[in-house]
Amino acid sequence: MTDHNYDITGVILVGGKSRRMGRDKALLEIEGRTLFEITLAAFREVLDTIILVGDRPERFAAHDLSVYPDIDPGSALGGLYTGLVRAKTPHVFVSSCDLPFPSSPVIRYLTALAPGNDVVAVETAAGYEPLFAVYSQKCREPIRHQLEEGNFCVYDFYPLVRVRVVTPAEIAHLGDPERHFLNLNTPGEYLQIVQEGSSMAVKVVSFVAKSGTGKTTLLEKVIAELKGRGYRVGAVKHDAHQFDIDHPGKDSYRMTAAGADTMLISSPEKLALIKRHAASPPIEELLATYFTDVDIVVTEGFKKSGLPKIEIHRKERSPTLLCRGEEYDPTLLAVASDEPLDLDVPVLDLNNPSEVAGFVVERFLR
Repeated sequence: MTDHNYDITGVILVGGKSRRMGRDKALLEIEGRTLFEITLAAFREVLDTIILVGDRPERFAAHDLSVYPDIDPGSALGGLYTGLVRAKTPHVFVSSCDLPFPSSPVIRYLTALAPGNDVVAVETAAGYEPLFAVYSQKCREPIRHQLEEGNFCVYDFYPLVRVRVVTPAEIAHLGDPERHFLNLNTPGEYLQIVQEGSSMAVKVVSFVAKSGTGKTTLLEKVIAELKGRGYRVGAVKHDAHQFDIDHPGKDSYRMTAAGADTMLISSPEKLALIKRHAASPPIEELLATYFTDVDIVVTEGFKKSGLPKIEIHRKERSPTLLCRGEEYDPTLLAVASDEPLDLDVPVLDLNNPSEVAGFVVERFLR
């Protein structure tokens, strides 16, 4: 809720095409929340009224917000114009929904400067930050004329209105400005942020493939290669079905059959943990709990996760890929294939596990 008396509408732009990312940026997840949900939470700490501008309103139906289609589609400037037209307040605060770290204190600071100004925007060494800024209704006409001229640069109309420039130094007490205004445009940028999360303190790469492609065969050779190079390696197998390593006749089986919820077997060489649960824990929780003593974790499966991935492709198994087929997975790092492929990620030799292991080393362990 607002802590000042100036009435202002929050406008979140959700109509971007995400061409460089390859999938809807608004729905990318960071530590269990989508980028849209992260932005919405920051808005709700400061702003009473929030609207969305963009297409496909069904994506956000669960949030009970008004979604308006672009009056002049195809640009962020058009989205800003639509937000001003639809808002019933003298000013709006506009943001794109591709910021992983939007700051509610920065929103509060900028909106407090709205009275008497038509634009309140931060200007860094790289230029204005026009999509995390305040705009007044007096910007509507200059924006409309600019759109009619086919000029879609969001800040080209600034000389025509009253602009309050905020420097990074002015908001430095609110945190790192570069982090506040970081936006994600490419799969590589998204992957880097995912790996920066606390749950990604453990380095991990997931090998994914269609069934019958030979994931386990390649994975055991890659593990051997990594061990041969002196690295400590953890491994996780994802099984969508039930499995049992606790067989009838064993003492451990008798104990779990009697009702033990957690059963641990320990010997001088190794231990095994058998733990009952109602649902499979998130992979991030498993990594943080069991794999803090290794250099790298390789997983088999988890194709729906946000983990960085290497896809295994075998020509005779399928002509299409999981991560570059009907779905475009921005976390894909490389493909290990037995045939040449023209892709936007490196293609490794499926039959050369040393090359695949070398890629893992270069990407994660240098």
